[in-house]
Amino acid sequence: MSYKLLSFNNPKVLKGEKISNYLTAIMHLSPINTKICPYQDIAGCKEACLNTAGRGGIIKKGETTNVIQEARKRKTKLFLEARDIFMEYLISDITKFVRYCSNKDKLPCIRLNGTSDIQWETIKIDGQNIFDIFPTVQFYDYTKIPTRKVSDYKNYHLTWSYSEANIKYANLFDRIAYNIAVVFNGDMPIHFKGREVVNGDESDLRFLDKQNVIVGLKAKGKARHDMSGFVIHTT
Repeated sequence: MSYKLLSFNNPKVLKGEKISNYLTAIMHLSPINTKICPYQDIAGCKEACLNTAGRGGIIKKGETTNVIQEARKRKTKLFLEARDIFMEYLISDITKFVRYCSNKDKLPCIRLNGTSDIQWETIKIDGQNIFDIFPTVQFYDYTKIPTRKVSDYKNYHLTWSYSEANIKYANLFDRIAYNIAVVFNGDMPIHFKGREVVNGDESDLRFLDKQNVIVGLKAKGKARHDMSGFVIHTT
């Protein structure tokens, strides 16, 4: 089953089905610029982005791209150049996904920023954003934008993504109200900066995490070689 914008065959989100009654749909765009990922340069995550992990990073010898990357580019181009049409497609996809979950007796949850960091709370359709339009759907994302204000949306959960690539950015650690995701290369610690570390790779359902924890993620793809400060090396 596939949609124009959403998919739910990501190996990590499939783990959530084994431990919960949720089905997860995820959207992958191409993080081509700061309109898609505003903090990609400040946080130093551009080169280590999950856009290169999994099948998205498998490129045949002699080629520079693959069908997955090209699909992400097309969706991103639509978002940037024809926002109204993009949102129509997104609403249609979510409606189909919710119906599909209902038929399977599952709860729908959606991660819109699989490989992007768009502030969906600011994008309005007839005065409503996507969380207003689908109030019974659980949305969640990771974000590197420290100023996002989404507390009014009870169906949207954010996890802030930590980086030491920029000292001012790293110093926000104690001021962030969300749980904090940290990418580790090496053994995952039990604690980081005084907070308990939970294994974020066991499932992607971040809205089920307990509060005030570090969500530990193992470096994947190009992130395994990152030395910018985005990835924390433990060995």
